[in-house]
Amino acid sequence: MNALDRLTSDRMTFGVELPLDNDWSPAGQSTTSFSGRAFGVPDVEPMIDRVLLAEKLGFDAVWMRDVPVHDPEFGDAGQLYDPFPLLGYLAAKTNNLVLGTAAVVAPLRDPIQLAKMAASVHKLSNERFVFGIASGDRPVEYPLMGLPFETRGETLRSSLATMRHLWKGGTLDGPRGPVTVQPFVGDGPPIVVAGMGQQSLGWLAQNIDGWFTYPGPPQQAQRRLGMWRKARSDAGHPPAPVLTAMMLDLTEDPAEPLQPMRLGARTGRNALREYIDGLHKAGVSHLSINLRQSRRPVEDVLAELSTEIILNTTLETQHA
Repeated sequence: MNALDRLTSDRMTFGVELPLDNDWSPAGQSTTSFSGRAFGVPDVEPMIDRVLLAEKLGFDAVWMRDVPVHDPEFGDAGQLYDPFPLLGYLAAKTNNLVLGTAAVVAPLRDPIQLAKMAASVHKLSNERFVFGIASGDRPVEYPLMGLPFETRGETLRSSLATMRHLWKGGTLDGPRGPVTVQPFVGDGPPIVVAGMGQQSLGWLAQNIDGWFTYPGPPQQAQRRLGMWRKARSDAGHPPAPVLTAMMLDLTEDPAEPLQPMRLGARTGRNALREYIDGLHKAGVSHLSINLRQSRRPVEDVLAELSTEIILNTTLETQHA
């Protein structure tokens, strides 16, 4: 069973997104300002302890982003660290969590080096790695690295083909003959694309192992999954999982109704359970939760999600 299979069992599975802070809440913004940190630059000191707590509480995965440069105009520095050293560190610190990227901006990285880094994490984590890739949405990064922003979709396709070739032991033409990139990992880590990656849905259905979609209500998920199922069928492939994410501000009042906010919701646990059940019935396999706008302490929210949501989610997923 590969890492993606572990997130697509008959029950809904849950992950957390790093840096596991609540810096974007009103209180969090005040703390950030008082400490002198720029907006979007997290305090990562408690991050690892919170990841270990999430594993203890029964969460299934931890997800991290690839943010090469901090652009104050964009605001978000991600989890601060480069994802690959962090993945290696977490591979050693955790036992069961799936370690995922959502996502590495593949066109910004050399595909040979990227293949070696991804294969290394795949092996060192005992194959707990899900390799999420994307084309990137920050135009500032491309000119800084001397790369064309407009052709990033084509570059993503080429990079993926190169990595899969190298993982299987394929060769490159060196000046003195063929060379390889080790370790060889066969099919390698499962690949998901976050968003569309500048690709058609047909290309995604033909070439990736799962789709990490942007968040949305169950009705929207139902439409997306219908298109995904058809695209996979048209490509002659079996169903493949769909994963999604949400910003969450979980209130202390369990009966508070769901109030949509950008990329998520402020809600009590009763309405959250209904929302998740709707996603589950639509066929979403995995939900990653981002707590940056949480008004409550991160540890308290993780504990409530564990006891009231994770351990009480029993619906069987209608696999995409």
